[in-house]
Amino acid sequence: MTRSRTIFLTTGPLNMVKYKNNPSIVVTRAPLRVSFAGGGTDIDYFYEKFGGSFISSTINKYVYVTVKKHESIFEEKYRLNYADSEICNNLKQIKNDIARECIKLVNPDIPLYISTISDVPASSGLGSSSTFAVALLLALHTLKSEKVNAAQIVEEAVDIEVNVLKRPVGKQDHLASAYGGLNFYKIDKDGAISIISHSANQSKILDVFSKSFLLWTGINRDSSTVLNEQKKNKNKNFEDLLFIKNQAIELNNMFKKGINIKDFANLLNTGWFRKKKLSQKISSSKINSLFEKAINAGALGGKLCGAGGGGFIFLVTGNNEKNFLKKFGKFHILDIDYEPSGAQIILKC
Repeated sequence: MTRSRTIFLTTGPLNMVKYKNNPSIVVTRAPLRVSFAGGGTDIDYFYEKFGGSFISSTINKYVYVTVKKHESIFEEKYRLNYADSEICNNLKQIKNDIARECIKLVNPDIPLYISTISDVPASSGLGSSSTFAVALLLALHTLKSEKVNAAQIVEEAVDIEVNVLKRPVGKQDHLASAYGGLNFYKIDKDGAISIISHSANQSKILDVFSKSFLLWTGINRDSSTVLNEQKKNKNKNFEDLLFIKNQAIELNNMFKKGINIKDFANLLNTGWFRKKKLSQKISSSKINSLFEKAINAGALGGKLCGAGGGGFIFLVTGNNEKNFLKKFGKFHILDIDYEPSGAQIILKC
């Protein structure tokens, strides 16, 4: 089986630059994202046939990764702290498959202590697993004194999740976390990716986020379950995915010209209606009830983030923020803002 390769049209050749001295500890931070339109068109079975388009934005919620050279006084070679804890002497023993494959790929060849903190629960529809991969790869390369660009980080993270671990995921989460900002992404049939950044329109973006919230459904879900069923239905889903792709193109034009918050909310509503048709696992009676409650409280529109099945709902309230919160309540509401930057090193020593 031939591995897919990501080609970035907006970046130069990939390279590694050696730092003067190897650090002993590195801390990285990578932003999570909200997807607005085009989700699902970044998966190979669709874009290899039709090409894909999607638009998303990173937010001020993050995954933090600390990678430290583990001292020789400890008996184990690897110690990992995330939602679980692991102590291992052999790389093959590491149960966290993303961590294991990232270490194998970068091959720092030293004992490691790895710790992860996230601002949101895992499996919440904000791309946390892909964001973790991006943050960890950046940290491991930096620990080896290798300076890598966003394009290489994305290519490595996608290769690990899609080709090595065989997860039915696309590329948008890795792209968003590595590059940061609000961007429109276009994938050609051969996998070539072009990126249109809307960072210059920051005042428009900030206005959108000032009138939006995340609503936690209280449901953690495995996106692979939803995406695998979606893949089984791919032939009958192509029409809906083409509609979702065209929505991303339409929203890209909205941000270019000047976005109207009501039009934005309506587009999200329409996209959510079409997305629910892709799989019976995408929504549920609880999720539908939360949407209905939010609309009745004054929300203009919204959509479930990520593959579906649970996680966060992105809600647009427009200028009705105070009335919405008064009627809906603040329970499970997460206030978010725009994050213009991608994954970065915040400590290296």
